[in-house]
Amino acid sequence: MKTTIYWAPADMDLHHDWSILYKDPTILGSDLKKRMSKDLEKKSNIFYCPAVKNLSSRIAVLKSPMNCHYKIKDGEFKPISKNFLNVTFPHMINFKNNMMFQLSSSYVFFCEEDVQMTLTSPYFSNSPHLKYGSLIPGTFNVSKWFRNINMEFNLWDNIDEFKLKKDEDIAYVQFDSEHEIRLKRFDFTERLHRITKTCSKAGIWEKFIPLVDRYKRFKEAKFKKIILKEIKQNIID
Repeated sequence: MKTTIYWAPADMDLHHDWSILYKDPTILGSDLKKRMSKDLEKKSNIFYCPAVKNLSSRIAVLKSPMNCHYKIKDGEFKPISKNFLNVTFPHMINFKNNMMFQLSSSYVFFCEEDVQMTLTSPYFSNSPHLKYGSLIPGTFNVSKWFRNINMEFNLWDNIDEFKLKKDEDIAYVQFDSEHEIRLKRFDFTERLHRITKTCSKAGIWEKFIPLVDRYKRFKEAKFKKIILKEIKQNIID
């Protein structure tokens, strides 16, 4: 038995379909199996430990779509690589001598079951970008709230550049489910986009409200039924 997690690229552009840049997320446990020593006995393999196996089978891995290199000077990002993702600055700098920025790469996840989702840096991957900074983490219930997750980074002290390598792990998305997860992609329709915008802008139309109160509004608006119906009518795989 597996828990189905619905997902989609969350870019909405009237003139382009940027889903071409999004590879399917992988499952961490499957990624790690490819790296395991074939000579290791099962009883000596830490990844057969139930605690480790349970966790790694519930983490989706998001990867970089291309090589990107930026130089930073006087608070400005200048791309110096031939190809790159756009960068925005949705938040003010929170720490002294640390830059904060967001890549134009966004995902949305939803689940019919009661599941908490947590976004973190890829802590079990030797990703080159980690020497420059860390993904800003976050958590919410993906059966009670429907908003996109963004690749927003906080750089370490006095960093003056940022690099991403194509296909390197840039984020882990953990789902606190009783079962292993199965990922199903759907088409991110205009109607679903409007709902994610409503949820992601909740801090504007109702400031400093705990998530539990936002979940209540979400439930009262019957958003879960609306979202699941729209998703299931637009399944890609």
